[in-house]
Amino acid sequence: MSEPLKVLIVGAGIGGLTTATALAQIGARVEVIDDKPEISVAGVGFGLRINGLRAVRDIGLLDKCLAMGHPAPGIDNYDAEGNLLSTMSYGSQDEGLPGCVTMSRVAFLELATQHALDNGCTFRMSTTVTDLTQDDDKAVVTFSSGDQDEYDLVLGFDGLNSQIRRDYFGEKYAPRPVGGVAWRAGLPNRRKIMQPIICQGYGGKIMLTPLSEDTMYMVLTVAEEGRPRYDTDYMAQIMHDRAVALTGGSEFLADALEDLLHAENVAYTPYSTVWVPYPWFRGRVMIMGDAAHTMTPYLGSGAAMSIEDGVVLAQELAKDQSLLDAQLNFMKRRLPRVRAVHDRSIESMLEEFDSVTPEAYRDRIEHLRRDEPIANEYANRLLRMPY
Repeated sequence: MSEPLKVLIVGAGIGGLTTATALAQIGARVEVIDDKPEISVAGVGFGLRINGLRAVRDIGLLDKCLAMGHPAPGIDNYDAEGNLLSTMSYGSQDEGLPGCVTMSRVAFLELATQHALDNGCTFRMSTTVTDLTQDDDKAVVTFSSGDQDEYDLVLGFDGLNSQIRRDYFGEKYAPRPVGGVAWRAGLPNRRKIMQPIICQGYGGKIMLTPLSEDTMYMVLTVAEEGRPRYDTDYMAQIMHDRAVALTGGSEFLADALEDLLHAENVAYTPYSTVWVPYPWFRGRVMIMGDAAHTMTPYLGSGAAMSIEDGVVLAQELAKDQSLLDAQLNFMKRRLPRVRAVHDRSIESMLEEFDSVTPEAYRDRIEHLRRDEPIANEYANRLLRMPY
């Protein structure tokens, strides 16, 4: 009987944690490290559409996600004055799954961490890789603590600014700014909205997404060149002012904007993307999730693509084939799918930002009224495809 695979996962984010469970469930011995002292994540909430829900079902997390999250059947699009333009569905409930479930990022991380522990994974925090060598049989990793260990496979799930990508794939795949930024804040759900609201403004949008009957989060996206730094004491005021500018001072969403002035958890994130071409492995070192394919969040599938990566890798490693064949078959399944979602997410962002002038704004509103539901249905069908 052969020894079980021994796998090191670098990065305890959404993708790393779910992949740890997927691999442990096929019998691998999995160790997860992270440079932070405790498991945490930037941002407030996120959504899993049918593809992400299918992936968490495959690792046994679906029921807990459904219990924790908020089902969202679709999105209502409004103009800056509050006129309803269109309602877009997240798609049919294939396989009995909701079209989308929104939830707290922190709550999901806590859930995924405990699930990984329950499946036998081990964790080392405040730990980084300081050296890695490999041969045909193993990868030898030296940690920041000074000790060494051997692994059959090392997976870099260490995000946008991945150390594993930089050290073993090169600086040429460094993140590229794409000219957009997001402001995020958690707010009370005074409107008791049941599904996301998007307000298309002048040069960007405001999105309100329910996390529960009592809480929601606001995301404001605008075009912004450069990487300015903002005083954290004034983040709520700055986000408020950006939102007022987007709505042209209309009364629509005024209650949420007033709550925004009192928010204590405002986050500011310039958008960057990463695309590493085929293949995402160098011998026994692989990069996955945002380390390989960071995308803008416009199809709501960045996290889902990372979870899918881990599920597909576990499926291939469970087959009677060599590590190289498993890696090649993983790439065959993942590359075209992730590329399509990656490219469409950037296109959607650029279309949204092209609405600054009055004429461009009118064109954008007409697009949301007439054409966006069709574009949305393309995204639904793309995400429903098997991974």
